[in-house]
Amino acid sequence: MTAFKFKPTLALAIAATIPLSQKAWGQSITVEGEFENSDEINAFAPATEIEEETATIAEPSTPISSPEPEFAVTSESLIQVEQTPEPEVEELESSSSEEEDKFTSISTEQTPEPEVKILEQQATNKAEPSMPASLEEPEFSSVESLPEYPNYAKSAADLQRQIPEEKAIENCEKIDREDCTEQLQKSEVAVLETSQLIEEVTQESNENNPLTPREIPSLVPATTQEEIPEIPAVENEEFQLSPRVIPNERITPAITSLSLNNVPISHLTEWEASATDTFGDNINNQFSVNGTVRLNSQISESLTQDNVYTIEQNGHYLQLQTATQSREIETSVVEPQTLLGFQIQMSLTAPCRLPNTDPSQQCTYTPGLITDRESIDPDTLLPTRVLQPSRLGDEVTAESLAAIQQPGFQMGANGQQVGIDLFFPNAGTIDGNEQSSSTSVRREETVDNTPVPIYASVRQIVRANDREAVLGRTIRGVPFVVGDKNTLLNSALQLSNFLPDAEPTLEGSENPVNTNVNRNLFLAANNTRLPANSFTVYQAGIGRAETPEADITDIRETPAANFNSLWLGISPITERSFSTTNRFEVTGPRRTIAEGGGEGGVNSDVSFLSLVNGQEFSTQNLPNFYTQVYLKFFNTDVNSITGSRLREETNYYPHLSFTGNVTGTEDIFRYYAGAIAGNNIKAYLGADYTKTTQNGWSFAAGGIGYLNPDRDYYSQLQGSVAKRITLGDNANLVLSGSANYALDRETTIGETVIIDPASSLSVGARANVGPVSAGVAGFFGGILPNSVDNTLVTDLAVNVGDRARISGYYTPINDSSSRSRYGVKADVKLGDDYNSPTLSLGWANQQYGFGNDPSGSEIVQNDNVFTIQMRFGSPRNPFSLPNPTP
Repeated sequence: MTAFKFKPTLALAIAATIPLSQKAWGQSITVEGEFENSDEINAFAPATEIEEETATIAEPSTPISSPEPEFAVTSESLIQVEQTPEPEVEELESSSSEEEDKFTSISTEQTPEPEVKILEQQATNKAEPSMPASLEEPEFSSVESLPEYPNYAKSAADLQRQIPEEKAIENCEKIDREDCTEQLQKSEVAVLETSQLIEEVTQESNENNPLTPREIPSLVPATTQEEIPEIPAVENEEFQLSPRVIPNERITPAITSLSLNNVPISHLTEWEASATDTFGDNINNQFSVNGTVRLNSQISESLTQDNVYTIEQNGHYLQLQTATQSREIETSVVEPQTLLGFQIQMSLTAPCRLPNTDPSQQCTYTPGLITDRESIDPDTLLPTRVLQPSRLGDEVTAESLAAIQQPGFQMGANGQQVGIDLFFPNAGTIDGNEQSSSTSVRREETVDNTPVPIYASVRQIVRANDREAVLGRTIRGVPFVVGDKNTLLNSALQLSNFLPDAEPTLEGSENPVNTNVNRNLFLAANNTRLPANSFTVYQAGIGRAETPEADITDIRETPAANFNSLWLGISPITERSFSTTNRFEVTGPRRTIAEGGGEGGVNSDVSFLSLVNGQEFSTQNLPNFYTQVYLKFFNTDVNSITGSRLREETNYYPHLSFTGNVTGTEDIFRYYAGAIAGNNIKAYLGADYTKTTQNGWSFAAGGIGYLNPDRDYYSQLQGSVAKRITLGDNANLVLSGSANYALDRETTIGETVIIDPASSLSVGARANVGPVSAGVAGFFGGILPNSVDNTLVTDLAVNVGDRARISGYYTPINDSSSRSRYGVKADVKLGDDYNSPTLSLGWANQQYGFGNDPSGSEIVQNDNVFTIQMRFGSPRNPFSLPNPTP
């Protein structure tokens, strides 16, 4: 019995008859997760795309999300295969050219089935809880892209690929060498080893969370099918194998997977789409459509005379995405009140004694002041204009004197008006009224989305020699944000079409090519930090990695890979405005509380004192006077309505970014710098480091600094630590802690101070047993400035068979003014096929706090928000349920 050594490599599938310098052994698993017999392996079986299995981990960059560490670890599986007697070798003819149309096949009629022994394999629990995106005020305006997570940084894992050895077998048969036996065994089980240590996790944003190799799933092998004829190559003296197009089915998506505007694609992607509808009690109906269609795709291969093997991928795509263009939140607090008001009416006439007046005439000893009732503001119920029809000392006509002496308050006749008539409907308020004493609140949210059509092209080149491999990736795009005010400016970025493609160079040698490419090269390419919520216009990057030695037995001995990339695109900048209003709404008639007054002359008991500009005029020293004095007090039932409006306008601006990383087996170091050309240039510089150990520890730390920070782009420091404890073959416990410190996030909108929590300090725990995952996380407020308030959140997720998942969350403690209290989500796969459509139904209860009313009761509004999403596609499934745990 022969034990095969583990080699953490990826093999480029060579469809030509290329002699290999060494043998690549490993295990082969079917799509369902069962081990295949080597007799069933076809050297030209199609590459099968793996269904994505999502889980949630602690996210230090998202302070208000519950830490959700990856649920389980899958330990390395070492497989021993008992070698059977040498099988008979038959040559099968294909439809290709005569020189290359013979392929070695293994006859299994008289060959006993090899015994496969699994020495160690740990099941993986992939139940995914449904956590709120925010424990604070939910951002309903976010538009789900395809697939569910916003950013994609997944890299390829191990290829399990059969590599024909036709030419070597043909040669050894001609010369009858003794080592043909070993060569035939290579052809029989020529597959790569893969590590079961790796687990796939969903990243909220690859901007802040690179993937370590332990976070990448093992790829499924190519499934068995009839041999696919090759497309003949054109002879060329520079090549052993001239450049030729090869069928997509012969290449695994491990080496072609990448993120195209936050959508994961590979060369197998044909089309995929999603339709989402979000609606609720107090939000507008938000319908969005996202999709990707492959226009054409081609993969070619070649081998130079100096043994440099190349695989080149080219593809063109049309995409449709949805972006938020504006968001408006209007709130109104309605408080019942009783409005107090009064009216005062006065006049004093007597013989004229003022300078420049006729003593034989009667004059007015008050100014003429009248409230213009047409000028009363309907919102504040305050007069805005007072009329002055007469002045102190004006002579009063006989007609006006006669009218004034009539019962009741009179101001004159024939258009003359003397005296004071002031009316104030709002002189103050008291809480409550005869109709109600309960304060109510209403919050309404309106989101306007806009379509973003995109034309994109992808070119990726992978080259390998006997010592190392290089990767060059170029992505070009033409995004068009409908209705964006910077369309003309952003169109100028298309001048980047004159920038060159990323074409890596590699020296050849006399040694045969080693196609066991270091898997860290693909990890590094997909660990590139891509700006969140942005669209790519030009991206070019080159990576390099040494090829691991043939006798590596420890994955940690795999050399690190590096990848550096230049990214040019457009990123969103949101401008915000905030305003408040206060108004009264009359809900009942005016009621008189008290009124009184009188009028008369020298023979009455009415007295009056008029003070005007320091002069005193009294009925005590004025002869033959006549005075009127009337007062009235009243109240009115009203609602005091305090409103606020937050307006957000989003436009896209040019963004240039440089990013690089060094990806090792257990750690990743990333560095990045860039600038967004908004109204104020937002330049930034940052780095982060991630470490994952084989004994279950993981660490992360990072920081970024911005010039001209705002509410979206600001400096912060973050770190996290987690420990996985294995409880059994099908159970584990994960303990975690994280901190995020926002240094300079903007706290004002205009002149109004509005603070959104951005810092956090949290601890969490998650238990995974079979198809069930349960977690709890606590956030501690008041320690870091502007941090999330004290919060305790719990969640539970259960896989129901292999076609459904139900999850939910509940926050028993949450001191934040606005919060998501609980929610439920159900995901159902509508069929058993790989590409069956999926339906997601979600419900969340949101609570918004607006302080306390005069009685001390909390003012809150509860909203119910519903989400319906349908996803479908081929061949890549944009959504899949976690595989059930055995």
